[in-house]
Amino acid sequence: MRRAAAGAMLAAACIALGAAPLPLDVVQSAAGPTARAEWELVEESFYALTLGGHPCGRTSERIERAGDHYRTVSTIEMRFVRLGQETRIELASEFVEDARGEPVEATVRQRGAEAVRYVFESPRRARMERGAVREVRELAGDAWLTPREVTAFIAARHAAGAAEIRFATLDVQSGFVVAEIAMRRVGEAERRIADRALRLVQYEVRNSIQPVVARDLYDAEARLCESTTSIGLGDLVSRRSTRAEADACYARASFDLLAGTFVPSPRIARYEERTNLELRLEATAGEMPDLPTEGSQAFRRIDARTAVVSVDVLRASGEKPGDRSDPRWLKPSELIDSDSEAVRGLLAKARLGEGVSPRERANALRLLVSRHLRDKNMATAFGSASEAARTRSGDCTEHAVLLAALCRAAGIPARVASGLVYVPDLGGKGPGWGWHLWTQVLVEPPFVAGGGGLGWVDFDATVGSEGRGHHPAHILVATSDLSGGATDPAFSRALSLIGALKVSVVDGAGEAGAAPEGGKSP
Repeated sequence: MRRAAAGAMLAAACIALGAAPLPLDVVQSAAGPTARAEWELVEESFYALTLGGHPCGRTSERIERAGDHYRTVSTIEMRFVRLGQETRIELASEFVEDARGEPVEATVRQRGAEAVRYVFESPRRARMERGAVREVRELAGDAWLTPREVTAFIAARHAAGAAEIRFATLDVQSGFVVAEIAMRRVGEAERRIADRALRLVQYEVRNSIQPVVARDLYDAEARLCESTTSIGLGDLVSRRSTRAEADACYARASFDLLAGTFVPSPRIARYEERTNLELRLEATAGEMPDLPTEGSQAFRRIDARTAVVSVDVLRASGEKPGDRSDPRWLKPSELIDSDSEAVRGLLAKARLGEGVSPRERANALRLLVSRHLRDKNMATAFGSASEAARTRSGDCTEHAVLLAALCRAAGIPARVASGLVYVPDLGGKGPGWGWHLWTQVLVEPPFVAGGGGLGWVDFDATVGSEGRGHHPAHILVATSDLSGGATDPAFSRALSLIGALKVSVVDGAGEAGAAPEGGKSP
């Protein structure tokens, strides 16, 4: 798939989380063994982004050549407002290949995190470099196409009038994984592109990594002219444009992200004091996806569109074989950089004492994170644990990754949980559910579902009070090691629920009456 279309789908996946990889000038100046004195521009495309009919950003794709090497640089920039504060989503990557289509290297950068670089030893084996870390990554399965090979393959099949176009390509933005792409020709459509009325071929595009369907329009030369991905907030549309049009679309962006993702709800009295809640979930558009039975949550399906989750803060899901030593939960990564000086320095300040259990240690680290991040704001985008430790600022994402990093640095397996949390009032919008991140750690809990052993226990570092460090008004949608950064495929389950979910309490804890002045719960 052309990167502009893939980028729109990735942007859709991280909208609810406010992800923000590194600015473009840093990506474009990246150097390495394949750096060339002069990269000559071969082709450049610009796209204007809209969400629900409102301007929200821009994307671009640039192909350059130096000798027998080609470099594809892909960027996505989006701007939103959250509670009056601006949040930016900026994704950028580059891919270098030779004239024969052999991969040479790929680079992904993210603001506040170390650059990740893959140097290919073969199409199925690459050396990953992140700071001082060196690891070998291997791919299983069939062969995959490089960006230029994708372009040529689509052009050939498009010219032949193929009803279906299927291929595999490497997705470095989602964590060095191969994505299976299926394009099905579904008809034609007319659009005005760059002041020209064009009749375009429409494809329905499915991606094995992200469970969303895109509608892509190609012209006679197999150039992508428009890509549309439907999410709960509306249609995310990427339309081919001039640079000036794309820049203007980015400059005018002012979409209120929280207003679009907030789920209104009756007031839930004394939710922080409770140990359990039973919640009824209804998908208002499409089917209800299966949610995890992990941590404090148990999921039960009622029908295709309805389910019940029971949340008990004294419950924990039992460990799976290998969880204690699984590198996904123990090793540092781009965002959970537990090996960084900033994280290890903060851990050294923790007064954990002798004979403290791993569970007590994790809870002490939760309180440390809550107190350390003094500037709690919505302007900070998805940053790494080390950035949060240095700047002492952030929202729920920084609290979650910093706690996970501190736990890993202390030898406690940890991962990030994503979903929704109940808030008594959000910016004057009243009570409801907002998208949220917290942390799960593998320790000995009071009770393990299934009995015995260690269990995954939920800790929310945004809860600053002493005690359990978690309340039952959390709905778990996915858990992740964040190996794919903010665009981790684990988060994609949330896409079908954004703007299309109704939540109600089924055990009598909810109060349908009006909240007192200020929206505060009693």
